[in-house]
Amino acid sequence: MKTAVRLFNSFGAKPQATSDTQPPVPAAGDPLYAAVVTSAKRQSLQQRFMDYAIVTVGPRSLFVPLVYASVRTADPPASYTRDWRLGAGAFGRNYGSALAARTSLETGRFLTAALLHEDFRYGPSTSGNPFVRSFHALAFTFVDKSDSERNRIAFANFVGAGASGFVGNLYLPAGFNDLSHAQTRIAFALGGFAVQNLLREFAPELS
Repeated sequence: MKTAVRLFNSFGAKPQATSDTQPPVPAAGDPLYAAVVTSAKRQSLQQRFMDYAIVTVGPRSLFVPLVYASVRTADPPASYTRDWRLGAGAFGRNYGSALAARTSLETGRFLTAALLHEDFRYGPSTSGNPFVRSFHALAFTFVDKSDSERNRIAFANFVGAGASGFVGNLYLPAGFNDLSHAQTRIAFALGGFAVQNLLREFAPELS
């Protein structure tokens, strides 16, 4: 009971800084978390590219599609064709599909942000209220920062989600390569951004 009370109280408290200017980083090695974003810490094109490389071809990025492919192959949609449902070939296709969607998403975000001088790295809320922090995390899916630290529409997220949703239309079996399924995949991609933002916001307490 005491543990539960302490956990509840911790969500109502503002995260404690590890120094005078640097809040705790929620996930070690997470390049898309910007504890403090100032004009002095604007990303160069090289820095953006290195972040893109980490989230696109890093170990975690290559492992996550394995989970998706395993689940999809174990329980495929009934209307999937045989070559997408059975055997090692089906597993490879499902893995490649998940990897292509993730790569398209991150590539779309990177190119859009570089072109429009957009910084979509997650910046945590300065509030101590858990509801305000939750709203901040969800809103960051649709509104992020420019390189000049101004709020702006998160074009990079929309382009990345769109790329992730439509890339499957190039290779998925009939019945899954239409506009309706692409829109569903786009919605899931945007939902994924929201979940990641919430995890980044509350990771200091959860850890």
